[in-house]
Amino acid sequence: MKKQTAIFVMLLVTIIWGGGFVAIKIALDMGVTVGLMNMIRAAMFTAIILVLFHKHIFSMTKDEFKIGLLAGTANMMGFVLQSIGAQYTTLSNSAFLTTTNVVMIPFMAWIIMKRKPQPKNFVAVAICMVGTAVLAGVFQNGLSFNVGDLYSLACAFGFGLSIVFLAMQKSESHFAVGAFMVAVTHFLGGAFYFVFFEGMHMPQIDWKFAILPLIYLGVGSSFLAQSLQVAAQKYVNPSTASLVLMFESVFGSLFSILFGFEKFTLNLLIGGSLIVASLVVSEIDFKAMKKQKS
Repeated sequence: MKKQTAIFVMLLVTIIWGGGFVAIKIALDMGVTVGLMNMIRAAMFTAIILVLFHKHIFSMTKDEFKIGLLAGTANMMGFVLQSIGAQYTTLSNSAFLTTTNVVMIPFMAWIIMKRKPQPKNFVAVAICMVGTAVLAGVFQNGLSFNVGDLYSLACAFGFGLSIVFLAMQKSESHFAVGAFMVAVTHFLGGAFYFVFFEGMHMPQIDWKFAILPLIYLGVGSSFLAQSLQVAAQKYVNPSTASLVLMFESVFGSLFSILFGFEKFTLNLLIGGSLIVASLVVSEIDFKAMKKQKS
């Protein structure tokens, strides 16, 4: 797969994930709990990937298992925290705050892959912090984030770790192996949360309206989008991948407004723009621009 093709595939992933924010909100509103929702969507993902690619999965190496386990655990943490946060904050806040993982990734790569951040990364962090403050209404209401915003920031950390770990895959590894590990860890995490934090409580769920969002999350956001991400990310470095994946927040907010879950606000425009600006700053090659100018 060429780099340009991989970038296009990852852009398609962001569109699917953007719709996932709406699906999560609908499922939660219909009474589906966080643990149950993640368990169901991951079960669909695991079953589909296992049926289609069992030959590759059963022949995975120890390194593939290790990387897949690390990436899957971090990814599972991100999905669970994202689902919890969606109960207490707006879809746009959840979408934009989730993408702050792009600013975190250079520092994670520094610790895990020994790649030192550049000065522009520190500038990006400062811009991003201002953006999140505007988005959460800090300047109007004081320094107090909604608990859902904090969960969304925590989920961004999980997704960032997952991207860094996925970048450690070998080019010859079949995408289904990494996707399967992501699916299994997601299922186990959802099941653990459902059993130990929700006490296997089954509330009054309106399955008539909850089933379609769950299918979208299981087949679309999990199986299709995550498989495409794992397949494409081997050909794109972590920073470029995270820049492309930031468009998840754009599509998430767009779908949220189109489906009538929230109205367009000035805080959303300014805060979201600052966050996007911070992500762009973190990716611009200023040294190359300076050389071209000189």
